[in-house]
Amino acid sequence: MRRLVDGDYVLVEVTDTGSGMPAEVAERIFEPFFTTKEIGKGTGLGLSMVYGIIKQSNGFIYVDSTPGEGTSFRIFLPRFVPAEAAGQSTEMAAAAAGAAGAKMDLSGTATILLVEDEDNVRAVNSRALTMRGYDVKEAASGVEALEVLEELDGKVDIVVSDVVMPEMDGPTLLREMRKTRPDLKFIFVSGYAEEAFAKNMPEGEKFGFLAKPFSLRELAVAVKTMLNEG
Repeated sequence: MRRLVDGDYVLVEVTDTGSGMPAEVAERIFEPFFTTKEIGKGTGLGLSMVYGIIKQSNGFIYVDSTPGEGTSFRIFLPRFVPAEAAGQSTEMAAAAAGAAGAKMDLSGTATILLVEDEDNVRAVNSRALTMRGYDVKEAASGVEALEVLEELDGKVDIVVSDVVMPEMDGPTLLREMRKTRPDLKFIFVSGYAEEAFAKNMPEGEKFGFLAKPFSLRELAVAVKTMLNEG
């Protein structure tokens, strides 16, 4: 479980007086597809999606459970500080982009290769895009993404990849994929500023960028926009 970093947060705490959970269950509840329910009674994706959404928002979630006494969840979300007047133009631009996205048809049938080393985050984003009609293929690393691309004989319309990953980072992955698919559409996802890595990319390289944290709608808008580009 991630350690809380210094910062200003809003705390949301939910507590029940139910049966509680043993330690071996509590430590796995955020894992995708882990469930204590009978087959067919649950997917085990609920809490993993909660974890993914919170992490994607730069937040933290912790659980404290005692068998026979109940369970408490504590959610720490970054405190929102209203922009000063000098930054209002950026805020207005973001609002305008959001309004434009609200009018878009965000469904599609393209094949998306989603590359993200955090299982929970990947599960949330994959589910959101699949529900829009996309055929989503997943990879937990850049190395695995290259293997998936080869297995699919290069038949991928767009790649959505995290920037910082073990084994192979996003920019390296892009360069490797360009060797066989020079026209492949690519979107980088990162908590870092675009300029932090864009300067290390080949001159003239085209790619989309989605800054963390982002909503699932913003993800769908970014994918649709990139697919619509010539």
